[in-house]
Amino acid sequence: MTHLSRLILIAILACALSLSIGSPVNAQKTPGPATPAINAVRAFYAFHLAHNKDFTLRNIQQRKRFLTPELYRLLAGEIARQAAYSKTHPDEAPDFEGDPLTDSQEYPDSFRMGNGDASGNVVKVTVTLLWSARTSRGLDKRDIVVEATKSGRVWLINDVINNQGTSLREDLKKPR
Repeated sequence: MTHLSRLILIAILACALSLSIGSPVNAQKTPGPATPAINAVRAFYAFHLAHNKDFTLRNIQQRKRFLTPELYRLLAGEIARQAAYSKTHPDEAPDFEGDPLTDSQEYPDSFRMGNGDASGNVVKVTVTLLWSARTSRGLDKRDIVVEATKSGRVWLINDVINNQGTSLREDLKKPR
């Protein structure tokens, strides 16, 4: 190998090495403490918006794997309470019309994930709900805050706080 060939080979290797070290493809991003919780909330809302969102026991059962046992119990209890109340008051609207997990009567078309605020085993994640122009609501968006808690190795939805600061869990605990 000639001296010139060696220099060219060294220059090519040096160039390739410097590109691979600084390349964003190879850069490792250290996940923040809220990342697993944000991913759990994203998975929940991707599932939730892709399926029937009516407030029924069947639909809540389908979402059980995403919810803390307490939130699941409160939601299932409210459905049972509303069913019993409807039998004696058939003309009255239920306390929870629409979808309590998005705090909306008209279901959003999509969502966007925001940041998560971590504090120990609790992460509060901002979720922006989006409605398309095709809905009667028109082009619209609204933020909710979803509280996720760590249960063993998984993150579960523990509460949904609407844009007025009202907690779904606290609302479900109110005597009716």
